[in-house]
Amino acid sequence: MAKNKGFTATPDYARQQENMRKAKGNPNKNIHHKRKNSNYGGVDHQAQKASARMEAQNRRKESIFDMTPTGRIAFFVLLAIMLVLMILGMNTYKGNALVSFLSSLFTGATCGLLAYTAFSNKKKGKTASTFQTVLVWVLAGLGVLYGGTGIIGLVSLLRS
Repeated sequence: MAKNKGFTATPDYARQQENMRKAKGNPNKNIHHKRKNSNYGGVDHQAQKASARMEAQNRRKESIFDMTPTGRIAFFVLLAIMLVLMILGMNTYKGNALVSFLSSLFTGATCGLLAYTAFSNKKKGKTASTFQTVLVWVLAGLGVLYGGTGIIGLVSLLRS
């Protein structure tokens, strides 16, 4: 049995009214507040967030240098060989024409691979900025220049 503290024979109506008001809570509180995932106000916020997230992912993915996994492996192999040959050409085999022409050839192949990747992605419909277009053409030119120098040098070494 519950204990009644402060029980009096005559009821205190003011106290009862105050307790009832406290039990009801704030009558001015907006009970129509927006609940999570609700369509309050006629706007589908979840669809807006999802479309904004997809747009951000598409913007990040729109690079003209997107490569397939095989292309990435080929790029990193060419890059590693090029760097090793350049380091060897500057230190151990200083003045060796074969190492110099091979490093030139692999530099041209690396630039050419990047330019080819960018050109093939541009054909697939990916848009490139002006800077990216200039960069691709510079890479293509460097690929032709270094690759041609390497091939001509190796051919001249084989003839002599």
